[in-house]
Amino acid sequence: MTQASSARIPLRQIMAVLLTAALTLSLSVVLTVTSTKEAAALCSASPFNGKWRSSDERLKRIDVWQGEDCHLYAKAWSVCEHDSSRICSWGTRRMGDSPEPNFQFVGYNWNNADEVLHLRLKDRSHISVWDSTDYHNGKKVSFTVTMYKSR
Repeated sequence: MTQASSARIPLRQIMAVLLTAALTLSLSVVLTVTSTKEAAALCSASPFNGKWRSSDERLKRIDVWQGEDCHLYAKAWSVCEHDSSRICSWGTRRMGDSPEPNFQFVGYNWNNADEVLHLRLKDRSHISVWDSTDYHNGKKVSFTVTMYKSR
C-alpha cells in the first residue's frame, strides 16, 4: 500500500502543471497573433522612399515615404509664389496605386487647375516626373523634370 500512495501525484501538482501549460499556450497564441499582425504591417521597402530634388523651380523637391498602410505618400515642393528665396509645400497626398512598380502618380486639385505628377523610376537615384496641369479655363501645361535622390 505504501508504494501505491507514493506513486500518486498530488492534485496540487497536477493543477500547477495544467495551469502552466495553459498559460504557456495562451502566451504562445498571443505572440503568434501579434507577430503575424506586425509582419502584415511591414511593407517591402520602396525604392521611391526619400527626398528627390531638381533644379527646376516649378518642382524643386518631392518627398516620398510609405505610410503604415503600406501606400506611398508624397509631398511636392516648388519655389514660393511670393518669395522666390523659399520653397513651399503643395501638401501631402497619397500616391495612386499602379500595377507597374516603377510608376506612380499623385494628383493635386487647385482652385484654378488640376495637376498630376507622373513619377517614373529610372534607377534608385533618378526619377523622371512628368507634370501635367489642366487649368479650368481650358489651358493645358505639361513639362518633364529629372530628379535626383538626396543622400
